[in-house]
Amino acid sequence: MKVVTCDTSPRKGPSHGLRRHCVRFLLILVAAAGVPAAATDYASDGEALRAEVTRLRAENEQLRLSPAALAAEVEFAVRAEDADKAKAALKRLTDRYPLSAEAASAGKRVDALLARQRASQDETRRFAALGFKALQVRPSFGHGDMTMGLTATGVVRRWTFDMHGDGWRFLDAEKGRKYLTATVQVSSKNKDPQLFGIAAYVADGAKLTHVGAARYRFIRWRDYGAFLGNHADFRNDFSHNSRIPFSIGVSVSDEELKRRPVYLVATREGCHRRLYERFGQPPIQYVPVTCESLKPTLSVADFKNGSLAILKRLD
Repeated sequence: MKVVTCDTSPRKGPSHGLRRHCVRFLLILVAAAGVPAAATDYASDGEALRAEVTRLRAENEQLRLSPAALAAEVEFAVRAEDADKAKAALKRLTDRYPLSAEAASAGKRVDALLARQRASQDETRRFAALGFKALQVRPSFGHGDMTMGLTATGVVRRWTFDMHGDGWRFLDAEKGRKYLTATVQVSSKNKDPQLFGIAAYVADGAKLTHVGAARYRFIRWRDYGAFLGNHADFRNDFSHNSRIPFSIGVSVSDEELKRRPVYLVATREGCHRRLYERFGQPPIQYVPVTCESLKPTLSVADFKNGSLAILKRLD
C-alpha cells in the first residue's frame, strides 16, 4: 500500500502552490472515504420510509373499513336510492362488525329504502291495473299558504252567482251543453293570491282529455251597493279576509258528460288573477291566465308529484 505524504507547514516559496494542491487532495480522499457510509445511511432511510408507507397504507385500509366508514357507504347508497349498492355495503358492515350500533342503524335505513321501493312498485302495478280509478279523490287541495276545499257539485242548465240582496247573476248553458258547477272555499294568507286552476276532464283510455276550464265567481255580495262598487265588501277581499267562498263553473257538452266518469282536476299553478274595474258589476272578479299544467291530455304519471289533484269524480 502506497502512503501519500504531504508537507503542510506554513512556509512561503515555490512549493507553496504544491502544498495547497496537496491539502485539496487530502480533502477529496476524506470525502471519498465517507461515501460508502453515507450511501449506507441513505439505503437505511429509504427502507424506513418504505416501511412507513406500508404501515400507513395498512392503517388507511383499516380506517376505510371502520364501522363509521362502512356505515357512510350504506348511507350514500340509500340516499341515491340504489338498493343493490345499499345491500352490498350493509353486508360488508355486518360481516365485519355484526354487533355494532352502526350495523343496526344502517340495517334500519336499508329496510326503509326497500319498503319504500316495494310500495312504489305496488302503486305502479295498481295504477297499471286500475288506471285513473286508482287515483285518490281529494276534495281538499293546497300548496304554499293557500288551500281550497270543495263542498258541493252539480250539473245544471243555469249557473247562478254574485247574489246581492234580492238579486243575482246567472249564465244559461247553450243548447246541447250543461254547466258543471261546484262551491269551493279558498283560504290564503296572501293579500293578493292567484287562484288554483281547475278544469274538467273525461276518461279516454289511458289518458284524460280536457273538455273545459272552470271560471271563479263570487257567491254573494253584502248588498246591491257593494255589487255595484259603491262601497267595499271586505268579505270578498283577501287583503281583509283570509277565507272566501267561490262558485266555479265549466261549460261541458252533453256528449262529453255521457263519457263518464268526468273529473274535476285542480293544479297548484296560479291560473286566475284578481281584476278591478271601477264600473264593473261587480267591480272585482278573477280572470283566467295561462295555465300550462292543465294540458289537453293528462296521464297517470302527471299526478305522481302532487302538483295535480282530482277534486271530484262524477261517475
